[in-house]
Amino acid sequence: MPKKQLSLGELADIRAGYSFRSKIEHDPRGTVPVLQIRDITGGGALRSDQLPCLQWPTAAVPPYLQVGDIILPARGDHYNAVMAPEGVPVVPSSQLFVLTSRSRAVLPEYLCWYLNQPRAQNYFLSSRAGTSIPMLNKRALGGLSVQLPSLETQHQLLALQQQWQRERQLTQQLLDNRERMLQGVFAKLLES
Repeated sequence: MPKKQLSLGELADIRAGYSFRSKIEHDPRGTVPVLQIRDITGGGALRSDQLPCLQWPTAAVPPYLQVGDIILPARGDHYNAVMAPEGVPVVPSSQLFVLTSRSRAVLPEYLCWYLNQPRAQNYFLSSRAGTSIPMLNKRALGGLSVQLPSLETQHQLLALQQQWQRERQLTQQLLDNRERMLQGVFAKLLES
């Protein structure tokens, strides 16, 4: 049976983050954390521990990210997708796209994983516009063709990805331990 393919625009609602009227600066009295493009690393990790907080400028409820939302930079040199942080109410800035799955046929985590695969990343890089600060527009983003395997296969892919991430983490810990051990050996040899 051939694999199903749909456009990202068919699978998810795509919106830009909140457009602030002034520069985002931390207010010690602020209660609303703001996620900016610099808070997403090139490797797709989310640094949400030191976000600037603001006092919300209106009486309206801030447009917080929801569980299952996917965040993707709208400009720059990397377009690594990350899942919205759970348990932390965060407002994304307009430098970010927010994708909310609207289909039961796709897991948000699978969609996030798919957006970080080479095929999607190459599409983003070839679809962006601008010279000094390349930007990805909503229309181009929505046009990405997404392979849509069964939910069971999506779960299998995510489990495999988690195992791979754990293996990489353990391998890095082993390398770090080995380096510390060798630095100790080098220091002892230099002392003798």
